[in-house]
Amino acid sequence: MAGVQELELEGVIGFSGMQKHALLLHPNDAHIIYPLGATVVIRNVHDNKDQTFLQGHTDRVTCLAMSKDGNLLASGQITHMGYLAQIMVWDISQIGSGQPKLLHTLKLHKVQIQALAFSCHGSYLASIGGADDNNLVIWRMEDGMAICGSPASHDSALTLCWYNNSEAALASGGLRNLRVWDFDAVNRKVRPTDVALGQNKRSVNCIAIDDDDQTMFCGSQTGDVLHVDLASKNFLALGPKKRFNQGVSCIAINPKTQELLIGSGGEEVAVLATDTLQPVYYTKVLGGVTSLALDSHGEFFFLGTEQCNMYLVQYDNLVAELKSTCHSDEINDIAYPCGYAELFVTCSASDIRVWHAHTMSELLRIQVPNLVCNCVCLSPSGTEIVSGWSDGKVRAFGPQSGKLLYVINDAHKIIGVGNSSGGETPKNGVTSVCCSNDCKRLLSGGADGQVRVWAVAKETQVMIASMKEHKGPVYAIAIKADDTECVSASADGSCITWALAGLSSFTRINALFAANFFKSVLYHPDESQLLTCGTDRKLTYWDVTDMNAIRIVDGSESAEINTLDISHDGHFFVSGGADKKVKLWHYDEGSQYFEGSGHSGSIVMAKVSPDEQRVVTVGSEGGIFLWKVPEIFANAGR
Repeated sequence: MAGVQELELEGVIGFSGMQKHALLLHPNDAHIIYPLGATVVIRNVHDNKDQTFLQGHTDRVTCLAMSKDGNLLASGQITHMGYLAQIMVWDISQIGSGQPKLLHTLKLHKVQIQALAFSCHGSYLASIGGADDNNLVIWRMEDGMAICGSPASHDSALTLCWYNNSEAALASGGLRNLRVWDFDAVNRKVRPTDVALGQNKRSVNCIAIDDDDQTMFCGSQTGDVLHVDLASKNFLALGPKKRFNQGVSCIAINPKTQELLIGSGGEEVAVLATDTLQPVYYTKVLGGVTSLALDSHGEFFFLGTEQCNMYLVQYDNLVAELKSTCHSDEINDIAYPCGYAELFVTCSASDIRVWHAHTMSELLRIQVPNLVCNCVCLSPSGTEIVSGWSDGKVRAFGPQSGKLLYVINDAHKIIGVGNSSGGETPKNGVTSVCCSNDCKRLLSGGADGQVRVWAVAKETQVMIASMKEHKGPVYAIAIKADDTECVSASADGSCITWALAGLSSFTRINALFAANFFKSVLYHPDESQLLTCGTDRKLTYWDVTDMNAIRIVDGSESAEINTLDISHDGHFFVSGGADKKVKLWHYDEGSQYFEGSGHSGSIVMAKVSPDEQRVVTVGSEGGIFLWKVPEIFANAGR
């Protein structure tokens, strides 16, 4: 498809908090840099909307490094087994005013880039490959050439740190290894010296070297800090006596106070005195700490956690303020209120969140611990958020208060019927919900293959009908504007239209069958056609009256399609799937016009906003991506 243009990314909500040392603060103290899936985000500290995106990675970004002057940024990724993982080097000297430029794409390491570090003047970049590679390579930034390399150690290396005043030495640490390397640029050699730790056996997670390159501090997986003399390469001290839970995951030296700032996997943050290695300040946050980024004055620092929370912490007394948050698990569904584009609702593992689309901030969070929310929808009146859960219950919440309005117990069986092909069903309980347009009824589909109709009021929720014909989980339900018919799509390879009113109500009107696990179905706005997608990678138009396929379009060349949504006038529709790409299609032509990349996991759900100015997509990596609808589609219905 030669004419496919790139879809513009307007904003993202989220942060890949599981990646170690991946939250960076630019030396201008005004921009933070972090990964989200396969995208690197540069965001203004004071304005959430001021975002710049670095795109080009084909899979999840695993590590970031920035030169001391803030002009160069390097990002490394993971890729498929047996392939080379790439490092991308960007010129970000025009940050805040101009667009960053891609300088080099470096490929040598297999499968994954584990750690990156720039030398003190930014002339060289050192990189370590993951467990399948485990080599240390030094690259010259002038021309992007690999100068020299060496196996990093006998066991996995995890972290890297250059000296602060010399480009001729660097340190690396990992599982039961800690090494100082002498780098000879003229003869293109790196020579390692193992640090003598005596009787101590430690695996090193992170390294910080003091300003005059005399000593280094290493955070260990055991939960203590090693103090090492760099001149003699000998171990000096170990502390504190009370170890940190789940290891010291990140470490930094405050240049102003010469104290150690550490974060642990056990949700702890502490300031340690460098001489005694005893805590001066101590606090706890939500989620294991993965990143620390000090400002240039040593007064504040940004902190990232495994639960994808980002904190701004005052250094004195460690006063933490939550700056941004997002889902840390796969997001399962999105819903917009009827005719209102400023808000949208997402659901993930055990929580439902309401977001403000303009400021990209969280307004409300509803949590039900130890369960999974599979689907969510908003009633057309906007008075309730209806959600389907893995325990087979339908729960409705107030959209402003988050208060539980009602629960339908045993709406569907907890364990589903399985797939007809014998595979396990990825979802249990209630797998789809849909409100009628008069707000008096609720349709629900379950992993047990049943479609049920409920009469819902504030006090009572009564089942009117249970329609059992599907042999697999029901993944999607769509309803006509006059509430007389609905259609359900199932993994058993069928879509069935049901009568909801009239003499023969709650019976099958018609059905279509295909060699396909249907993932989504929707009515064209004039309700004469259906649009379906699924594991056969096809987008199929069906005639509603006789259920014949009118048109079959290849929706993806490589992977299943999970989601569809159509504009209110039927001019264009959006699709997304396991190929990680968002695609915009012209409905009548059946041709693809735009494509957007940025997700590192499969796209689970996509929705067109009611004002048709943006498309929101969510993926298995936990990110929410907001895409700008191009002018030819955005203004077509006006």
